[in-house]
Amino acid sequence: MPFPRELDSASLPLVAAAESMSSLDSRVDATGGVEIRQGNRVLKAGFATFDDATSLAHATGDVRFHEPGFSVRGTSAIVDFVAPHARVNDAEFVLTDLQLRGRADRLERRDDVVELGSATVTSCPPGGSPWQIRAQSVRLDIDSHVATSRHARLLLGRVPIFYAPYLRFPVSGLRTSGFLVPDIYQGRDGIDLSVPYYLNLAPNYDATLTPRWIAQRGFGLEGEVRHRTRRADSLLDAAFLSEDREYDGEFARDDTRPGSSAFPPSDRWMFRVDHRGRRGGLRTEIDYTAVSDNDYFVAFAVEEGVASRVALERRGELAYARGGFAGRLLAQGFQRLESGPQSYRRLPEVGISYAGALTGPLGWSMGAAGVWFDSPKGTSVTGKRYHVDPRLRLALNRSWGFLRVSGGVRSTRYDLTNVPPGVDPGPRRNLGVGALDAGLILERDVALSSGAGTQTLEPRLYYLRQSHTEQEHLPTFDTAELTFSYRQLFRDNRYAGLDRIEDANRVSLGVVSRLLDARGSQVLTARLGAMVHLDEPRILQGGPTRIEPDVVGELVGRMGKVGIVSRLAWDTGGNELGELGTGLTYRRDAHRVLNLAYRRRFPDVDQTDFSFHWPIPGMGDRLSAFGRWNHDWRHGQNIESFAGFAYANCCLAVKLLWHRSIDAPRNLPDRVRGSHEGLMVQISLKGLGGFGSKVDSRLVRGIKGYRPGDP
Repeated sequence: MPFPRELDSASLPLVAAAESMSSLDSRVDATGGVEIRQGNRVLKAGFATFDDATSLAHATGDVRFHEPGFSVRGTSAIVDFVAPHARVNDAEFVLTDLQLRGRADRLERRDDVVELGSATVTSCPPGGSPWQIRAQSVRLDIDSHVATSRHARLLLGRVPIFYAPYLRFPVSGLRTSGFLVPDIYQGRDGIDLSVPYYLNLAPNYDATLTPRWIAQRGFGLEGEVRHRTRRADSLLDAAFLSEDREYDGEFARDDTRPGSSAFPPSDRWMFRVDHRGRRGGLRTEIDYTAVSDNDYFVAFAVEEGVASRVALERRGELAYARGGFAGRLLAQGFQRLESGPQSYRRLPEVGISYAGALTGPLGWSMGAAGVWFDSPKGTSVTGKRYHVDPRLRLALNRSWGFLRVSGGVRSTRYDLTNVPPGVDPGPRRNLGVGALDAGLILERDVALSSGAGTQTLEPRLYYLRQSHTEQEHLPTFDTAELTFSYRQLFRDNRYAGLDRIEDANRVSLGVVSRLLDARGSQVLTARLGAMVHLDEPRILQGGPTRIEPDVVGELVGRMGKVGIVSRLAWDTGGNELGELGTGLTYRRDAHRVLNLAYRRRFPDVDQTDFSFHWPIPGMGDRLSAFGRWNHDWRHGQNIESFAGFAYANCCLAVKLLWHRSIDAPRNLPDRVRGSHEGLMVQISLKGLGGFGSKVDSRLVRGIKGYRPGDP
């Protein structure tokens, strides 16, 4: 029966057995089936000599040595039974604590460090080695789970794919400092190689430094620092590439510039801060991103979803809420990445609100906000906007329904600068608003395939009356029309921001039906609603061809393995479709996912999107195929296409992906569209880590339902 692992074997007596033994002074010679045992340490050999004065055992002939977390077999060995020291020649070893095995011409263990000479290591189980590292020397720190190697080669099967004269890397899933296996990407700029080094600085913060080499652009450095506490998560991300050989600060080398022959390379950089914090009712947020030029993400982001960003937000917010009080302080700006008007900056915005009770179901609320708008150009109209919104409310709520009546005044005042001659720099606007909102909640028991369930029927009536005043003379600092949806039927303004507030005399009718299982989870939700204008609205944004939807339907749910999301918006006046979107998802398990989606929106969106991840029949879950086809039918082009294969076994996962994406340089006035394509490889090695995480990033974004770790 083994001793407890934490027991010091050196403190226990030594027991030896053999077919024959002889002794002279302090030396004992043993031959035939030799076994020397001391606690949990066991040495077996054909022949062994033990010196009691030095506590050293010299063994030859099929030597085997075992101690907790460590087993080795070799041709000869020296074992110290006082100190945790052993040396084995022609060694075949297993380190169960690190889940590593391998061979070495020489193995030497001292305390929690294992030194290997001319070694091969792998985490694959016996019977095969899909991956292995061969090195001149390897140093394994069992306590910190870190390996350091000299002149190391990474082999897939018998094919070497990576060499490093010096490599320090983690050998388990634990967080530990060291090199991660590189990212390799073949694209339009040639080989793109990144070699990340991970720094485990403390349990709650770490950093990653990544030298990056792009064949046609040059060398760069990227860095990321993460910090986490019980109340906040923070991230700092930065990248710099000196003198990009494909960019001169305004144009890419491939872009034609008449009359120009010189091409001075330009530095490229990116900086990002992301912070989220909460302590009691206090919330903090920072979201700041800046890049050196408009085409930075087009050039350096392998993921199409990042490369297609049109603006970068710079936002800092401090908010507090307690009881009926809420307040916030906001600063916000944008870096626009394509042509068009620049967004105004809020420097800053201050807002407070309070909701209180009067008597019984009667209550009141007051909202107030002040915003200082600044323009990046310096020549546009700028200034301050002050807004107050006091209201009285009557709320009657029951389990079977509700009735809410509210009324108040919406008052806005501006203090403007840079206004044209003859324009009032201090315009005002006062509007009266009243709303009635009533609904019922009806339920009945139904039978579902999964058991008993509940179906609800929730009709709702909403009436909004809001006065009209001319608003054309007011600036449009932050006005944008909201996408028409079921929820918008019951809002008191169809515009975001406060520069435009709709005049209204309208009724909204809606009904929601939900299927709930026995646990109360929503299986299927259907919504249908319509808006009727009793008076024609006079505050309008958009041109004469704009569709004004007034009927909307939505369907969301999952029935077994099939999920559906569908939405329809219709303009009954013009008998025209405003928007149609349908998405179907089939998810049989983690390895079998199918998605099909269609979206049509007036006037210029007509797209289909098909994606899948599915094992190849006859291969079990070891070999899978995946792909995506996102096509724009109106413009006759593929927005994004990719396809590839994934192979996985017990210790190795390989993903190979080919992709083609739209390429629209933002620095060209005519926005000439082309496409670019590339080949991406991701390899994950059990116990070592992996490279090519950009493949998984693309699959997560492009295949709904896919999760990293799937084969």
